[in-house]
Amino acid sequence: MRETSMVTIIVDLLAAVAIVAGALMMFAQSRVRCWWAALTGKPVDPDGQRLGSGEDPARYALMIFGMMLLAFGIIILGFFTAFALFAPASP
Repeated sequence: MRETSMVTIIVDLLAAVAIVAGALMMFAQSRVRCWWAALTGKPVDPDGQRLGSGEDPARYALMIFGMMLLAFGIIILGFFTAFALFAPASP
C-alpha cells in the first residue's frame, strides 16, 4: 500500500475548493452575490438584475469564470492524484 503524501492531500483539497467555487459561480450565482454583499457590506440584488437594465452582463462573466475554475480544479485534482498514485516511488 502506498503512503499518500501531505502535499497530495493539500493540493487535492485546494482543487476541491476550486471545484466547489466554480460550481457555485456557475449554478448558484444568487447565493454568491448574497455572500459577496454580506462580505463587502454593499446591497446587491441577488438575481443580478438592475431596475430597467435588462440582462446583467456580469452574469455571463461569472458563468465563464465559474466554468474555467471548475475545469481547472477537476484537471488539477485528476492529474496530480494520478501522478501521485502511479509515479514510481523515489528511493
